[in-house]
Amino acid sequence: MAAGARIGKRIRGLFLLWGAIVLLVTGCATRPATPPTRSGPQPCDTCIEGVSNFSKVSPLLWRGAQPTEAGFRNLEAAGAKTIISLREHHDDLPLLEETKLNYLRIPMDAWNPEEAELVLFLTQLERLLKDPDSAPVFVHCAEGKDRTGYSIAAYRMLFENWTAEDAIHEMFDFRFNTVWFRNPGFLKRLDIERVRKRMQRAP
Repeated sequence: MAAGARIGKRIRGLFLLWGAIVLLVTGCATRPATPPTRSGPQPCDTCIEGVSNFSKVSPLLWRGAQPTEAGFRNLEAAGAKTIISLREHHDDLPLLEETKLNYLRIPMDAWNPEEAELVLFLTQLERLLKDPDSAPVFVHCAEGKDRTGYSIAAYRMLFENWTAEDAIHEMFDFRFNTVWFRNPGFLKRLDIERVRKRMQRAP
């Protein structure tokens, strides 16, 4: 067999192997069954110009993807007072210069949720939501679906007593990337009472 043919065969084999791995991984994060008693909010790409995947979790808590500079101005005009960014390698400050929005950055991984980071996020969020000068609060990451997804899911479970199944279902509604197959399992294993106790001890 010619060298070129052997190389081509190996490349095809690698592509087939990669495809099998992708199918296996995404299969581990299949969409949960639709909860029979709840119809939740859906993402909106046109509600706030410059902000995609937007929704109001509650009147005082909003979520979405990375806003543009105009998007931040439009959020402020709509009533938002504080921005929480969950992005690791991006700073919103240059985009906020023409606004009076408060800004807090809590970096997280899209693919590797950590309880300690969630405790920090939920502790800060609870304090902000209780402060009339800080709420409404807008939470975002790059696309508003993975870091924002599991963070809002944890909020639902802690403060609104949602089941993990309902919270995960909403995460999928907001375009969760199934490549991050560990995230639903993390939420199912999350000990909400332990999180609550850790928040009470937070400085």
